[in-house]
Amino acid sequence: MMKSLKKYAIFMIFLLLLSSCGNQKISLPKSKDLEYIKVIEVDKKTKSEKEVIKIEKEEDVKIFIDSVSSATKIKKESISDEPTNIEKYLKVSFYHKEAKNSPSIMYIYKSRDYTEEKYFYFEQPYTGVFRIKKIK
Repeated sequence: MMKSLKKYAIFMIFLLLLSSCGNQKISLPKSKDLEYIKVIEVDKKTKSEKEVIKIEKEEDVKIFIDSVSSATKIKKESISDEPTNIEKYLKVSFYHKEAKNSPSIMYIYKSRDYTEEKYFYFEQPYTGVFRIKKIK
């Protein structure tokens, strides 16, 4: 009796862990902790980078963080400093008030690797790849 109860408990814990992994949300800094956010477009084909926007107003920083915060983790892993096999992407640098010289980084892209064209993908180096539905 005790042995089957133990097996059942282990099985339930395993299921709980599996289900929690599927809906893991992206981890972002709090808007009040940020000085500003800088977004740069990177094109690997032409080896070019250009600044797209610098978000400095606290209200705009909060809107950006809130709009990305619903992204959920997918099975694809992040195993390098920047996205692999992606030609064009946005590099988002979060400049923290307490650590101005070491921003945290996130990448945003649409990918041919995925069949769902209705998503944007967010990659946090070595943390994971997340997705969010495009707004039409």
